[in-house]
Amino acid sequence: MGKLDKIEVQSLKSQVLQEIKQYILDKGMTEGDRLPTERAFTEMYGVSRSVVREALSYLEHTGVIETVQGRGTVIKAPDISSLVEGFLFSFQVANGSKNDLLSLRIIFECAAIEEIVKLDKDISELKAIVNEDVINHYENDKAFHQTLLSTTGNVLFEQLSSVIQSYFYHIEEEGKEINYIQTNEMHKKIIEAIANKDVQLAKELMTTHLSI
Repeated sequence: MGKLDKIEVQSLKSQVLQEIKQYILDKGMTEGDRLPTERAFTEMYGVSRSVVREALSYLEHTGVIETVQGRGTVIKAPDISSLVEGFLFSFQVANGSKNDLLSLRIIFECAAIEEIVKLDKDISELKAIVNEDVINHYENDKAFHQTLLSTTGNVLFEQLSSVIQSYFYHIEEEGKEINYIQTNEMHKKIIEAIANKDVQLAKELMTTHLSI
């Protein structure tokens, strides 16, 4: 196959990919809905099966669809984690600044605080975490920040920020020393500020907490 032929095949795959995406949108397909077979798509768009297979492979790789035994190819539940993980890895490979990621994490968690207070979300689970007898300090810290994000009720926001969080926990596993008694006390102060609807104080405490 010559260079021009490769370009043409790549262009065709991109066109079919867009067509399949549009098909999904036009049909109003949601989680669990089954897509047509590869053969059906080849007849629909007048292309080879390999082109359709590549387009579907891309959608599967990016978490849009999945193959379920006995059902075929179906729409997957929204999950952007794999995309963010890919970006984060590229960022690390390019020697991206850890401080930039820290700033992004602070922005996300402060945004979560604003959302929780604005929507008057139930923070009983967060209170339970900071008031329980801490056995595994590391897991307790992870649970606190993860629960803060999930309390917003925004699944995409939680997925996006959770991947960034995991980067910092990976660093801590590699030997960063954490004062967990001080950490839990800071968690309590943050929750108290949220309970009092003092957004500014809660955000200041969170910024200090994550910057230590």
